[in-house]
Amino acid sequence: MLVLALAQCGSAGTGGSGPDAGTIGEDVFPIGVYFVRGQKPIFDEGSETDFRADPEQARADYAREFGDLAAGGFNVAVMSVDPIAFGDRYEEVLSVLLDEAQKNGVRLILPLGHVQSLLGELRDELSDADLYQAAAQDYLEYFKNSPAVLGYVVFDEPVPEGEPGPDGQVVKPEQLGQARAFIEAVHPGAYALSSWADVNHMAVLQAGMNSRVLFMDVYPLAEDKAVGDFSDAWPRGNPDDGSFAGGADQPTYYAYLDMSREALPGVPQWVIVQAFEPIPPEHPHYWRRPEPAELRHEVMAALAHGAKGIFYFLYQSESWVHGLRDASYRPTPLLEEAARANAKVQKMGPTLLKITRNDAFRPEVSSGEGFGYTDAEGGRYVFILNTDVLHAVDVTVTLPAAWSGASAAADVASDESFAIRSGSLTVNVAPGDARLLRLGE
Repeated sequence: MLVLALAQCGSAGTGGSGPDAGTIGEDVFPIGVYFVRGQKPIFDEGSETDFRADPEQARADYAREFGDLAAGGFNVAVMSVDPIAFGDRYEEVLSVLLDEAQKNGVRLILPLGHVQSLLGELRDELSDADLYQAAAQDYLEYFKNSPAVLGYVVFDEPVPEGEPGPDGQVVKPEQLGQARAFIEAVHPGAYALSSWADVNHMAVLQAGMNSRVLFMDVYPLAEDKAVGDFSDAWPRGNPDDGSFAGGADQPTYYAYLDMSREALPGVPQWVIVQAFEPIPPEHPHYWRRPEPAELRHEVMAALAHGAKGIFYFLYQSESWVHGLRDASYRPTPLLEEAARANAKVQKMGPTLLKITRNDAFRPEVSSGEGFGYTDAEGGRYVFILNTDVLHAVDVTVTLPAAWSGASAAADVASDESFAIRSGSLTVNVAPGDARLLRLGE
């Protein structure tokens, strides 16, 4: 068995030593991004290799990349890393990767792509976890002692056995649970995740896997949809499993967020938002690039509906997709908007993690959506979402009768104060944005 010594990275644990050290998901709000070029050198376009086989160059690359992620407000990167792909000096390169991530306060979620293939192709023969363990044991040994590693993606968009789905995506839900249990035993404290893409399958998949969080993607913006049209959660259907093929049964983006929350009550949601545009012919052009205000709205709507983590897909541009950075690594307007949204989420983060949506105290709003939240200490909050991504709106908020005694409200992100008179107040909400207000007597 190949084992990588990572003593310089510290002992195992859920914390880190970077600028945002803390426990992701407990006292640090997860703000993540999919980072597809974990092995490929971004800054040497003339390179003949896809892998960072040189530790010195790898350190320069990772120091810049993780520094850029941290500067943009990201504290998690979902990064594909195959230890063997780094060449003869893989141990040194992996140490550099983990060291630079930790220095910059960026935690890593590592997809187990080769293990997904095993589960998908051999599902009929997998009566227990033996084959999974054989495939994953060496991989986990590389990373289990590093505090830079937050967790692993067991499977991307699985479809439960018995439902239609493409080859390699159909899996027995109990096998996901076996994989999760094995990962948590080898790497205590690590998250074992699968990204769900169809609300109709979430309950049965979660029943088999029992994941600590609901890691879900939903991409509502299609090439034939007008700016600000969030009427379809999956406008072309999910091409991976054929779900929600369009038509009258298509839920809105907002309804989909609630449907997933209701399908798995009590399980925190980490929502993956659309920050990409596929490039034909390598990928079907189902979706379009979001406008900056739409990207902010995806984030704020997910938070208003109860999300406990936000992830963006995708950071870099590749031959098949446009991301938050262009093909030359230059920031796009979407990255600039994501950084602004992330700064706001960071300010709200500690509050977002401790509050619980309570529809018994849902306020009435003159425009957009409004939600009531409470915390364990009896704190009361209202979340106001402007569903118009083109215009700022003055929203009149009428509190539920039980909260009519509140006399003031404070914006959690900006500390701006508002007077409450006769159980109502009026706030201005920027295009596609939201306000989280703490109520006081």
